[in-house]
Formats: sequence, C-alpha cells, structure tokens
Amino acid sequence: MNWGELHSIFDYAFLRRAVLAAILMSLTCGLIAPVVVLRRLSFSTDGLAHSSLGGLAIGVIFVTNGASPSLLSYLISFFFTVSVAAGITYLSENNRIDSDTAVGVCYVAAFALGVLVLSLREGYSGHLDQFFFGSLLAVNQIECLLLLILSLISFIFIFWNWLSVGKWTFNEEMAHAEGVPVKKLRYFFMFLVVAVVIVSSRVVGVLLVTSMLILPGAVGSLASRSMFGITIVSIATALVSSLIGLSISNSYDVPPGPVIVLTGFLIFLGTYLSQYRKKLPL
Repeated sequence: MNWGELHSIFDYAFLRRAVLAAILMSLTCGLIAPVVVLRRLSFSTDGLAHSSLGGLAIGVIFVTNGASPSLLSYLISFFFTVSVAAGITYLSENNRIDSDTAVGVCYVAAFALGVLVLSLREGYSGHLDQFFFGSLLAVNQIECLLLLILSLISFIFIFWNWLSVGKWTFNEEMAHAEGVPVKKLRYFFMFLVVAVVIVSSRVVGVLLVTSMLILPGAVGSLASRSMFGITIVSIATALVSSLIGLSISNSYDVPPGPVIVLTGFLIFLGTYLSQYRKKLPL
C-alpha cells in the first residue's frame, strides 16, 4: 500500500470507523492480554468468546431488524455470557468437575445454541460468517462508542489497580496474603473480559477474538520480564497487527479479521525465533 492509498482510507466514513475500531480494540485487548496469558486464562477466554455467540444470536434475532447488533443486543449478549461464566464457576466449585471440563461443556452448548438460533430464522444463515469472522468494515458508530467506553474502563481499572493486578497476575496466593482483594479482582476481570470479547467479536469474529487476547500477551511475555514492559509490548503488538491487517485487507480485498490474526501470529513467531536464537550457544 502506497501513501496515496493509505490517505484514501480516510476519505470514506466506514473506513475511518474501521480504523478507529481497530485501534480501540487493539488498545483494550493489548492491555488485558498479559493478564490472560500470565494467569493462564486462555482456554476460559476462548470458552467465553464462543459462548457470546449464543447471546449475540438471541439479541440480533429477537431485538434488531437487521444483521447488525444493536446496543440492546450487546447487553443481552453480555448478561447471557456472564450467566455462562457463572454456570462454569458453579460446576467447577468444590471439585464437582474439572474447571476445563466445565468450560468445555458450557461453551459448546452456548455456541451450538447461537448457531441454531441464527439458522432458524430465514435469511440469517448467510450472516454466520460475520459472526464467526467479524465484519470490521461494517462497524457502526454505536460499536465505536462501546469500544471507546470499554477502552477507558479497561485503562482506568488496570492502572488504578496496577500494583494489585501485577501481584495477582504473577502469584495469587502471595497477593492474597498481602491483602490484595483477589476475589474482587477475579470477578471484575471476568466481567471485563466478557465485555471485551462481545464488542471485539464484531471486529474479528467470535472464532478469532480470543487470539487478540492471547497473541499480544504472548509476544509481550517473550520480549520482557516486567509487567510494565510486557504490557507495552502487548499493546504495540495488537496495534501493529490491526493496522497492518486492515491495510492488507483494504489493498487485496480480503477479510480483515483473519489477516489481523495472522499478522499477530507472524509477530509472535518472529519474537519467539529471535528469543530462541539468543539462547543458542555461540
């Protein structure tokens, strides 16, 4: 993409919204990705991402007239996904069943419900790809506003509780012993992840949104050892992946979601190989 093509992106309102949505999603996902990776919440996050399809499907089918989710449908999806998370917590309490099993059982049921609800209404089966892989170029003003609000909440929460979050991320037992409100952090972070997954799924889809909460954090954990360094690298990785992916998508007319994820994976692969070479004997 040359400078002329890059400048032309901003001549269209839908492309400006796409760039804004990609930046806001990257800032939010890049900020919380280190916690997801270091707390080993990748599978749980993936389960919540898949579960959100059930709520989005119910909201879109019964609340909105078009294929695009409305504010109310996002709220329905949020409460639906929180209910799934509560169900996972209940099933895994007191070692009723393994936590990974609880995640798997609940998320496949919620995901299947979403696919079923969408396919039952005539004309919506063709929109499944938008839910699965996102529709960044179709992001509307409400979704940009939601991403902005979510980004502000995420930054305020993380940096206001920076020391507590850092202690909890690296060692929960020690954090609890030092008086950190571990339980409150855990639940608020779960709500935050649910909200990020639901709103960001519009950008990259429910099947790929988890990657934006894992790949940047994985790159950060490879490149740095301090929480601040990991977070900065994670945010930078998410931003670079999104902007390069959107540029390639606009130039070659391919879906932006998969390109964004693949760009993030290439950054991860390059970082991993770079760190691996440093460990090799001379």
